[in-house]
Amino acid sequence: MLSIKSLLVLIALFTAGLVLWRNWQARERAERLARETCRRMGVQFLDESVGQKQWRLVRDQGRWKLRRTYAFEFSRTGADRWPAELVLLGGQLAGVEFNLVDPAVPPPPATRTVTPHPDHAKVVPLRRDRP
Repeated sequence: MLSIKSLLVLIALFTAGLVLWRNWQARERAERLARETCRRMGVQFLDESVGQKQWRLVRDQGRWKLRRTYAFEFSRTGADRWPAELVLLGGQLAGVEFNLVDPAVPPPPATRTVTPHPDHAKVVPLRRDRP
């Protein structure tokens, strides 16, 4: 018969394994979504991988969900590299952000200043195909 201590160790190991397995599934989904998004945008998905940037527990419509942010890189010409981020909320795609601002190039002089909302400046809307 198992002691309480042995049972707690087994539960902890099972929970850790479940968390790792779910994280692996989310990363595979993020990689697939990043590849599909790059293909739709007409850019090249570089390194064939995504890297986990952040985990955060957030409330979405009154429910707690895990928000995972993944970083990846893409190229427009094949000779450049640009950063991008993909966000999964729970298991669903929440957004993809392409950063097309080159910090080495100064901005052109503006005759009029327009400041976009920071959440809307670089978000690419994705179409959801539902049966």
